[in-house]
Amino acid sequence: MSQLSFADLELSQSRKPSRISVKLDKINSLVDWDQVLDLVQVLDKTDAFIGGAPHRNLLTKVKMLFLQHLYNLSDPELEDQVNDRLSFQRFSGIDYTTTVPDFTTIWRFKEAMISEGITDKLFGLILGFITSKGLLLKKGTSVDATIVESTTKPLSKERRAELEEQPSSQIDTDAHSTAKRGKKYFGYKGHIGTDIGSNIIRKRAFTSAQPHDSRLKDKLLSGDEKAIFGDSAYSNKADKQKARKGGVYYGVLDKGTKRRKPSKTQKKNNKKKSKIRCQVEHPFAYIKEKLSYRKAVAKTLERNALRFDFNCILYNVFRADYLLSKR
Repeated sequence: MSQLSFADLELSQSRKPSRISVKLDKINSLVDWDQVLDLVQVLDKTDAFIGGAPHRNLLTKVKMLFLQHLYNLSDPELEDQVNDRLSFQRFSGIDYTTTVPDFTTIWRFKEAMISEGITDKLFGLILGFITSKGLLLKKGTSVDATIVESTTKPLSKERRAELEEQPSSQIDTDAHSTAKRGKKYFGYKGHIGTDIGSNIIRKRAFTSAQPHDSRLKDKLLSGDEKAIFGDSAYSNKADKQKARKGGVYYGVLDKGTKRRKPSKTQKKNNKKKSKIRCQVEHPFAYIKEKLSYRKAVAKTLERNALRFDFNCILYNVFRADYLLSKR
């Protein structure tokens, strides 16, 4: 890439900001990058006495991951785009003396983040920034799950047994099958618990498609809810009694059984509850449509979970920006 002159720089600064620059500025306005840098500093394994390759530009790498998941870029595409786009370079803190990390460096950096559990802490840190703005209402939580299909084909028991003996990095053995409304799916599930009213994601989890949605319910609750909402997949009589004893409104939809269908009263109440419960579907719609997260491309649960975590983080950032603009 040829260097820009000072005249080019002045001209670019005098122009109207692009939509991309405006979007990236929204992230910068909410995120305290100094705290993010403190968080990822653990990945710097350099030791003054025993040596080791220094992890330079840790913050640049983190910001590049924001770009990667915001624009659905592969590792090589991310390297090319950052090399090519001035707006990406500004956001990442790259100047003319900085070398853009190559795609293998980014891949290794993500693997290090996974091994250290950084994305979970990063999600919590950014949720903290949002909480400090007074955006969480904490009136209740709505829970839901969505299926994320794998790009690989379902595996038979025989094939899985073979792969246990001879693992392949090209075949996804963490994905599993499930059925929904009579249709079979192979892949994973993303689970979220959103703050009712603000629709900010407070809790999230990522599993294979195999576990029933209800098994993840407790992990999606924050403990300070005054109400719990969910579709009929989360319905549980014992949970309903527990919630009522604790003074928590149980807004999970009632479901019928083979012997007994929902009564007219239950159907009427379900309709009222659904008006609140359905809001939890909005984050999934944003993640799938705006962030283009429709397929699980990576070959392991951990790598796909990292992408889901970043998508949840990005959704929260832009949801928070929207709520702040309405103030």
